[in-house]
Amino acid sequence: MATLNDVAKKANVSKMTVSRVINHPEQVTDELKTLVIQAMKELNYRPNTAAKALVNNRTLVIKFFILEKMSTTEPYYMNLLTGIAKGLEAEQYSLQLVTQNNFDIGLCDGYIMTGVRQKDYEWISRATKPVVLFGEN
Repeated sequence: MATLNDVAKKANVSKMTVSRVINHPEQVTDELKTLVIQAMKELNYRPNTAAKALVNNRTLVIKFFILEKMSTTEPYYMNLLTGIAKGLEAEQYSLQLVTQNNFDIGLCDGYIMTGVRQKDYEWISRATKPVVLFGEN
């Protein structure tokens, strides 16, 4: 597996330049970006998202709460889950489906909730991470 150092050597630039191309491309000239991106492709380099999450104190996990009874045979939920998962994946996030029994398991960067009822607003208002409420009840 190629490292940041390998990419820097291949592109004949510093590791800091490679890092800037990945994290702050607006700070790098187009010529340097092209060199680094070409080296990344040739080496099949993929940034380590776990390391990036650790450095930025993020989990890259979004919890999805379904707070209403659902039928596992209902195609709506499969389409919904697939759409949300694809959208999150494009931003390097993972989706965690939350059931009644694992509300408090693990850390996350935010919540998506569907099936929210009036009685749920009180505990949702205490959330310390961003919350997106989906659907109407």
